[in-house]
Amino acid sequence: MYIYLVRHLEYENPEGIYPFYLPLNLSTKGRNDADKIANWFVKGKLLGLSIYTSPIVRCVQTANIIAEKTNSSVAIDQRLIESSCSNLQGKKMIIPDPWKAEEDDSTRETKESTRNRMISIYDEKIRQDKDCIFVSHGEPLTVLYYYLQGKKLPKYLWDPTIGQQVIEKGDMVIVKVENRKVTSIDKIRLI
Repeated sequence: MYIYLVRHLEYENPEGIYPFYLPLNLSTKGRNDADKIANWFVKGKLLGLSIYTSPIVRCVQTANIIAEKTNSSVAIDQRLIESSCSNLQGKKMIIPDPWKAEEDDSTRETKESTRNRMISIYDEKIRQDKDCIFVSHGEPLTVLYYYLQGKKLPKYLWDPTIGQQVIEKGDMVIVKVENRKVTSIDKIRLI
């Protein structure tokens, strides 16, 4: 079986605020890029898959664009939601390193909490043994990516000096599972 991990695409954020749970819509570019990802599934004849998505608007919109082209179903799953950070949500991003302020904030959901809920949905879908797509956010997908590779999480996931270990907008991770064991993990860039 395969699980496809898809991060939502670019969203409208003209004020440069920390979005977290805010209902920010995909930008025109984000919609076009979601269409490109949908075309990747169509080209591979990966149709009619179950898509599980975060309830946050940018993910739901990404999932719906993919579903429309691939004749797939979409279900919202709270376990795929963005990590929370009540102190910063809706506030202007701190420059030059918005990721550091975000990861150091005391109200931010811990990586362990995020990992546990992502493992929960992953394990559930593995038991069901049906190909599916997860549409979520950078942190939850990246934390799951580290877990599936057996890698220890760094203190700062988004530190640009640690390399390309994060799931960026436009990335997809293809997880192949046989007998409930991961046999391959491939991260590809689709846009």
